[in-house]
Amino acid sequence: MSKPLAAVAAVLAPLFVLAACGSESEPRTAEEVVAEAGKLEKPRPGQYETQVELLEFSVPGLPPKQAEQLRSMMGNVQEKASSYCLTQAEADKGFEDSIRKMTEGTGGMKCEFDKFDAGGGKLDAALSCTGGQGLNSTITIDGTTGAEASTMNVRMAQKAPMIPGGEVVMRMRMDSKRTGDCPA
Repeated sequence: MSKPLAAVAAVLAPLFVLAACGSESEPRTAEEVVAEAGKLEKPRPGQYETQVELLEFSVPGLPPKQAEQLRSMMGNVQEKASSYCLTQAEADKGFEDSIRKMTEGTGGMKCEFDKFDAGGGKLDAALSCTGGQGLNSTITIDGTTGAEASTMNVRMAQKAPMIPGGEVVMRMRMDSKRTGDCPA
């Protein structure tokens, strides 16, 4: 669904941006990924709610007290479900806008899809991103999608000289479901 993936990017971009481990030798173009995403069932328009569950958050080089403070801040993300309205026009586009936004990059990051396999209600994707100051990120996304709900597992690893220990790793699960029609 377009907005759930956009919501993922919006939540994560300020903290770690996007990324992933690739299995293919050549990055996939946005057009190839959009075509592959066309195999997924398009979402129904309406009001949706997304719940985020933080499964792992680690910064190996950070002192334990600071690591716990950061983990606690990240845990606050999951306490609040986000809600949004998916219009008919957005639903008709499916994943297209989200895919294009990911490849355009966020916050100075340039991202490429290393892998994007879709079909039968399942998604398996990987991205690699680079940014300023030696920042390199990877993200993997796998899960299920349907007309009224999706479940996505996201794993991100970000490496940069300015990160204590050189790396941050985060895993989360995002469940989105249609809760009704959009408010008038």
